[in-house]
Amino acid sequence: MLVQMREPLIDQKLNAYRPGIERAANGRYSGCSRDTTGYQLQQSFENAMRYRRPAAVIIDEAQHLARMASGRKLSDQLDVIKSVASRTQTVQVLIGTYELLAFRNLNGQLSRRSVDLHFLRYRVEEQADIEIFQNIVSTFQAQLPLGGNLELSDIWDFLYERSLGCVGILKDWLMRAVITTVRDGSANLTRRVLEKSALSASQCEKILAEAREGELRLAENSDAQTRLRRLLNLDTALPVATGAQPGPHLANVAPRAHRGRPGMRDPKRDPVGRRQEAYA
Repeated sequence: MLVQMREPLIDQKLNAYRPGIERAANGRYSGCSRDTTGYQLQQSFENAMRYRRPAAVIIDEAQHLARMASGRKLSDQLDVIKSVASRTQTVQVLIGTYELLAFRNLNGQLSRRSVDLHFLRYRVEEQADIEIFQNIVSTFQAQLPLGGNLELSDIWDFLYERSLGCVGILKDWLMRAVITTVRDGSANLTRRVLEKSALSASQCEKILAEAREGELRLAENSDAQTRLRRLLNLDTALPVATGAQPGPHLANVAPRAHRGRPGMRDPKRDPVGRRQEAYA
């Protein structure tokens, strides 16, 4: 992070007044462990965030945070990010594949402080998505530095088939096709070049399977809502009285059975002190 922010003197970002840290003859700090160095660098990063005050910190390919060579847990990784966000008052944006779904419900603190933004692929089941995808294809057609009689809008279904409705895949595909055309010494983009540079059907099938699995995991499930209402004792709503105002009603919960010992009263608040009359 410090390198990406072009922070100066990164190798000097250690607190010389911290106990156990000394400078060697070559000017480098010595006597500090790896954990101490990590703590100092994190503190330097937080200070840089406070001074520069960015709108957000974006971590791309954030799913790789779950692949640690050490024995640290995934929750430890996200706890550090949560701590940095809290101390610097800066939004931390994690961008990645559907593997990020493993980060959602690690604990309650992370769940209530996180917001999911799903960049859904365009689907042929929705007419509006088809029209948007066709407009995207026309936009890419206007930006291509090649000529020819090939109209991408006429083969939008083939482009959708090998891009799965994902604009990022479509862009990379067209870039490969343009590079192949230029290397072959041609000035016209053809259907043959597009077919040659497209992803194979097996690759698309694998990507589609992962996308559908992620979409199902993100979709709201009625069973989950039913379990939540059952846990909150909201299964059976109280009958609404005639003339009563509409609104939420609590569940009909049976009173708890008395579990105290015989002869012992239930705990309650007792008045303390003498009662005095107050005069204005």
